[in-house]
Amino acid sequence: MPQDTALYLQIANQIGTPVYVYEQAKIVERINRLKEAFKNLPFQLHYAMKANEHPEILKIILKNGLGVDAVSVNEIKQALSVGFDHKDIIYTPSCPSKKDLDFALAKGIHLHIGATEYFDYLLQHYPQTAIGLRINPDTHIAGNQKIATAHQGSKFGIPVSQLPVIKKYIKAGLKIDSLHLHTGSDVKTWHDLARSAEVLLDFAQNFSSLKYIDLGSGFKVKYHPNDTEIDLQAYAKFLQKALKSFKYDVQIKFEPGKFLVSEAGSLLVKTNIVKQGFYKKFVGVNSGFHHLIRPMYYNAYHHITNLSNPSAATEKYDVVGVLCEEDTFAYNRFLSPVKAGDILRIHNAGAYGYVMASHYNLHILPAQVLIEGNTFRKI
Repeated sequence: MPQDTALYLQIANQIGTPVYVYEQAKIVERINRLKEAFKNLPFQLHYAMKANEHPEILKIILKNGLGVDAVSVNEIKQALSVGFDHKDIIYTPSCPSKKDLDFALAKGIHLHIGATEYFDYLLQHYPQTAIGLRINPDTHIAGNQKIATAHQGSKFGIPVSQLPVIKKYIKAGLKIDSLHLHTGSDVKTWHDLARSAEVLLDFAQNFSSLKYIDLGSGFKVKYHPNDTEIDLQAYAKFLQKALKSFKYDVQIKFEPGKFLVSEAGSLLVKTNIVKQGFYKKFVGVNSGFHHLIRPMYYNAYHHITNLSNPSAATEKYDVVGVLCEEDTFAYNRFLSPVKAGDILRIHNAGAYGYVMASHYNLHILPAQVLIEGNTFRKI
């Protein structure tokens, strides 16, 4: 039995299931991969903490020299409580209240605003505070459109067509020191990211002195065994070339979230029943979309292995949950033969897993565990 399988079974037996398990070493490895890929750029990384805001995860991020990107007031509070300096926190809200803006700006948090409709309020109440703009570049990417955020129909960002409005407010005194975009999540090719970056870099030529340009993230991770990850080296080379023609020196920021924590996390569940249907078998586990919503909400693929029987995958099942809803983790999935009591590992669950969980049907939330080397602890 592989060493990690034995450790995961030990966690399931000792802590119980369902349980989220995160591996510290994998998070650090992903951080180092990005640092290596972009080493020839003037860059800074800000972890998109909405992917997983557990304090112990944030401590790993902080220890490795990253800032964070927060999207809510409570995320700001969480980052500050862990020890992030206010200068290393970016606040990129969606349709925030004025009270939320007041809180962030009073804390000295740098703001990325995504609507020109906030400009009057900011100019009136914070005339000396420089802000960043989240821009919608009007670019289309392939894949699930629920996680595409830079097209014409998206709520996110100020359309590039509103440049005349932005210029009017700059003349009125609005201070802008940075530009931001986010093409989407799990972008399949670096070319899609490059098209958005080209638009933003061209748009940036209209500003006299920007401190940085934030290109978000969207770096694809490998969910399916046959998936290929995004070519970070090719993307980095494109940006190096693009920046050579830029009119002044500017820092580049990236905001990886899923890329850093997704593969580091797994959800361990126990099989309650193996049920014969009309024409298929169902593996019913003690979890559901109230613990991991991505398969049902995004039709997302998550690899699943039977830790209790790590032999070849030879039988086909639907893996389903306990909710009084259509509640399926996987359709027609080949697994090694499953029996009641077996522990299944749902891979790539470190991002947008526990953070999107609920108490639906009054089920309790899973436990969470951090693996540090060969040891683990409940967090």
